[in-house]
Amino acid sequence: MRIFLGLCMVLIVTGDEEMTITGNLEGSVLLPCNCLQRNLDEEFLWQREEPRTILVVKNTKNTSNYNSGYKDRAKLFLHENSNNCSILLTNITVDDQGRYRCKFYKKKTYMRVFVNLNINASYDVCQDDSADNLNANKSGKTFRCNASGHYGEAEIQWKLGGQLLTNSPDTNITHTNTLDDQTGLYQLTSKLITKLSGTPACDVKAKGLSIVIRDDCTTMTETLINPVDPMRYRYLKMIPIMLVVVFSVVLWRRGNSHRYQR
Repeated sequence: MRIFLGLCMVLIVTGDEEMTITGNLEGSVLLPCNCLQRNLDEEFLWQREEPRTILVVKNTKNTSNYNSGYKDRAKLFLHENSNNCSILLTNITVDDQGRYRCKFYKKKTYMRVFVNLNINASYDVCQDDSADNLNANKSGKTFRCNASGHYGEAEIQWKLGGQLLTNSPDTNITHTNTLDDQTGLYQLTSKLITKLSGTPACDVKAKGLSIVIRDDCTTMTETLINPVDPMRYRYLKMIPIMLVVVFSVVLWRRGNSHRYQR
């Protein structure tokens, strides 16, 4: 009897697929699910299975009901193509990371597609190896690293010869993490003073996310080292006006002086 029930379950639940998709934080990602020849009258749903179960959307007879957390961020393609059960997630967050399940029925068979969604966070990183090292003192050489990205739960870390550096009698590391309200980016900075020989390298480690590092000292120089001062540009715009005023006053005074001489 148990063998018979097991065979029945194999016949009822078949065709499972599993894939891994990577998306970028605050970007968009497509979770694919091909439901060719599905039973249109049967229920179809997307659900996040891990790390905890959350219903994303349920569709019954062309009526879609979204979870409140996905209502404005998820889009189904069923109305355009009844065989396309894929879903587009927009403005993805850290909490969207996990294992998803697409479930539908095909010829009275329970079909499932599992999608593992991994999320990356990108950072522009610039390391300064030359600062203060021409006149290095007994405290050691100084290195600085700046990073800019959308995810705040992150920190710059230093490695030398593949080994992670931490504060010790030979090494001193300080960190700062601030949010730039104008750009919406987190600005991470780190200063390393070390007596160890060799040149350390910096990168970014984030809690629960994979990190994509982009070496971009040009952008970092503009945004971190020499931030834009809007008042400075306001003053620069006033310079041509002031020149015109001064030139007009000079001409007026010269005109009056010639008149008095006559």
